[in-house]
Order: sequence, then C-alpha cells, then structure tokens
Amino acid sequence: MKTLTLEEAAIFHGHLGPFLTLGYIAGKEAVKRVESKSPFEIKAIITCPQETPYTCFIDGVQCSTLCTMGKCNISSFAGSGITLKLEKRDGKTITIKVREEVIEKIRNIGLEEGARWVLEQPLEKLFIILEE
Repeated sequence: MKTLTLEEAAIFHGHLGPFLTLGYIAGKEAVKRVESKSPFEIKAIITCPQETPYTCFIDGVQCSTLCTMGKCNISSFAGSGITLKLEKRDGKTITIKVREEVIEKIRNIGLEEGARWVLEQPLEKLFIILEE
C-alpha cells in the first residue's frame, strides 16, 4: 500500500514534530503487522489528550495508514497516554501505545529536537505493541 512519506506528512501537517513522527511510525508499523493492502480494509482508533501537540499524532497516523475523516475510518477519543488501535476487516488487530517515558522525554527536549530524537530510536524504545 503506497502512503505519504514522512516528508509529505510534514508538509500536510505544517511541520515535522515529534508527535506527528510518532503517529507516522506507529501507523506504518500497524499497517505492516496487520498486512493491510488497502486503507479501505482498516480502521484506526486513536486515544490521546485532545489538545496539541498530542493530537499531532493523529495527522501522522492519517498519513501513514491513509485512514481519513473523509473515509470515516479513523476516530479519536480523549484519554491519557497516546494509543493507536488498528483493526482490519478480517479481524486482525494491533494496539500500539507510546511509552509514557517517551512523552516525558519529548516534553523536556522540545519539538524540533524531539522529532530528531524519535527518528533515532528503535521501535521497542518508543512503543508497547500488542498484537491481538
């Protein structure tokens, strides 16, 4: 499935920030793990604080999964922490949760440096991944 690049996601979003980057990486990994070939067979459900910069995660997910408001296959709910649940029509589901220490690190180092830091980290340092 062809998706936007991270650079294109930054253009869509307006800048390259750490929460956009986290959402982009989480979405790419989720699509890969559920083996989706089309955005029409998946649904993204995001839980996060409903304020910036946390909601920037949603834009990253949209760009890497192609789940969009227009297709009605993405939804966002208020909650603590940041979680993506990707459901495939065949029943495959994956939940990717941003580690709390990652959110804290980004808060302490700022947005621009935070995006660079996120890109340097292995998946297991950024996320808790639960395959169902």
